This record gives sequence, C-alpha cells and structure tokens, in this order.
Amino acid sequence: MTKILHFEPTSRCNAACPMCARNVNGDGCIVSLSDLSFDKFQAHVTSRLVSLDKVFFCGSLGDPCADKDLLKKIAWVKGIRPNIVVGINTNGSIRNPAWWTECAKLLTNIYDYVVFSIDGLADTNHIYRVGVQFDKIIQNAQAYIDAGGSAHWDMLVFDHNKHQIEDCKQLADSMGFTWFRSKETDRWDQFTFEHIKPANEHNYIDYTAIYSIECERNIETSTYIDYLGQEFPCCHMGEMYYNETQKHNHTDIKEFTPKELMTEYQTRLDNNNPFYVCKRSCGKTVNKRSQWKQEIQLR
Repeated sequence: MTKILHFEPTSRCNAACPMCARNVNGDGCIVSLSDLSFDKFQAHVTSRLVSLDKVFFCGSLGDPCADKDLLKKIAWVKGIRPNIVVGINTNGSIRNPAWWTECAKLLTNIYDYVVFSIDGLADTNHIYRVGVQFDKIIQNAQAYIDAGGSAHWDMLVFDHNKHQIEDCKQLADSMGFTWFRSKETDRWDQFTFEHIKPANEHNYIDYTAIYSIECERNIETSTYIDYLGQEFPCCHMGEMYYNETQKHNHTDIKEFTPKELMTEYQTRLDNNNPFYVCKRSCGKTVNKRSQWKQEIQLR
C-alpha cells in the first residue's frame, strides 16, 4: 500500500541548472512542456486515499510551482484529508509573494513544508541556478514564512560557494527557516564544467560493481507519478527513463514500459540483478546520506 506519492506536476521550469538532466550539453531529457492534469492527479490520490500519508511535489524534470494548478491540487487534497502531509521542492523564484502567502495558508499541518533550493547568496546562487533571481527567491520565501509556512533551505555546495555556508545558514535563521541543509552533489561522474567545480576532491564510484541495494521506494512505501500521469517505482527511475545524457547507462530500464518497471525493479532486486539506476541511487556503498554535510533544525 502506497504511503507517499511523489508527483512531478509539471515539466516546466524557469531555470537552466547545468547538471539537470534536461539541460546539460543541450542534450537532456526528452520531455514535452505540459502539466499533470487535475483529473489525473485526483485519480492517483483517490485510488490510494486509505493508505496515503504524504503527497510530495518534487522537481526532477520541472519546478512544481510552474504548474498553474498547483494550489488547486493542494487545496483539493487538504479538503478531503486535512491532516495529510504536503511537501514541495522549488528553486523559489517562480510566482510572487501573494501566491506564496496563499500557499502558506494551505500548508497548515505542522509537518507540511516547502524546500527552497538556494545554492549561495546573491553573488553565487545564479552560477548553478541559472536564470533565477536571488532577490525574488528571498521575497517569496519571506512571504511564505511570514504567512506561517515551514521552509527548508537546501544548499548544494560547490567550490564557488563553499565559503558561504555559514552566511547562508545565518540568513536562513534570521528569515525564519525551519531547517538548513548543505550537501555536495554526487553527479561529478557524469558532468564536467569549466566554471563549476566540486567543493572537495570527488571520489568516483564504479556503480556497475554494486549489488547490495537499500531501496528508498521500499523503505518509505512510495510511488512516483510523472507529469504525464505515468507511474514509476521512484523519481530516480522516472528521471533516468527520459535522460538522454546518460542513456548508455540506462538502456536496461528502457527495455520496459513504466508500468512493467513497477514490478520488474523488484524482480531484479530479488534476483540480485538490480537496474543501473538502482545501483547508482540506492546502493549501500553509495551512502546517499553522506552527501549531507549539515542538517540543522533552526526552530
């Protein structure tokens, strides 16, 4: 029984982050620009209503706040299940303070939250979060917090912003953020850039040699729904299904339809023959949690 639904409500995004699968080298995801329809969203939630504990609007292929019906979807969920937890992941520069005030009024559960992905301050955030305006992020986040919303500041750490971790944490605290987290990305084995460098020396991992898996999907009992309404076991698999940049590593999942993957991933795990994306995302030796350098509850 599914307890958590991860929704990709839209494939639209105003940013051009260089490590995003849709942007790198101009050869990213094969996606059309569209939103998950309200009807399909309702159907996926309704069919799992008895067991569902949380709805999370993630941003693997787009920014959830670019979905014109996002607040409508949240209001509908809260209308039928007021205590269900709702989370959102965003770069924070979409919409205006009035919209974010309305968002906060909907997210009234003590466990509801919005993750703002902010990678530095005014002079550095745009280096990775290409196309977003730092001042607008701060205005939107402050409006959301002032209206009672719980906000998390997640910071990707690179060489160009590692000196600002403490300053970002202090700003997050002064603004009223609930959590501050900083982490280093593990995508350096896929991408190389002249202007963006890792904060520390990157240790490359041979993912093909990994067979022991701690499946996040099985641990949290979750399902990922993409912007077309297709179900995947998890967001990692959903993103890589469309990823052209690393397609040579993911030919194994493309042999199956999304529907077939819902059972095939477990068959592979049971037979000690996991998909490459499972090795890369949930291999025990990968230890995703080690990427987090700080996880600080501010209030």
